[in-house]
Amino acid sequence: MRTFGANVFASPNQVVKRAIFLSTACVGDRVSVAGPDGLAAMVALCREGFDRVECARQATCGGADDVSDVMLIVGPMDSEDLTATVRRTARLLRDGGRLVVQLMRAGDDPKVRAVLASMGVTVTATLIDRSCGRLATYTVRRPAALRRAS
Repeated sequence: MRTFGANVFASPNQVVKRAIFLSTACVGDRVSVAGPDGLAAMVALCREGFDRVECARQATCGGADDVSDVMLIVGPMDSEDLTATVRRTARLLRDGGRLVVQLMRAGDDPKVRAVLASMGVTVTATLIDRSCGRLATYTVRRPAALRRAS
């Protein structure tokens, strides 16, 4: 555990283990990580048997869409950095994928939802877990994928 003032935060390893559980990730899933603890999360995922893990800096082209089944955004960030990270990387998440975000304050959840909505991404399910810090898990739908399916 790490502490910042009166707040206690879980280690990156603890966050990853809880995120795997919350997102129902399987070792064959493609997982992207971002945020200040992204490298530590990659190492923790590899130790848990995940071998399709990559660092998500940002979606750089249309061909990069739909590549991740699960995306983890981990590490302490202020609201502005968190929303910027979501904006840069959310396109890398496939339709029906799960986004797990380590929130630092209760007001971050509406901000993450607003960024996703501004990108045309619909949140179909949300789970906020406080057993390991504050982890929010979002299952997302992307309108472009819905149009392709019909």
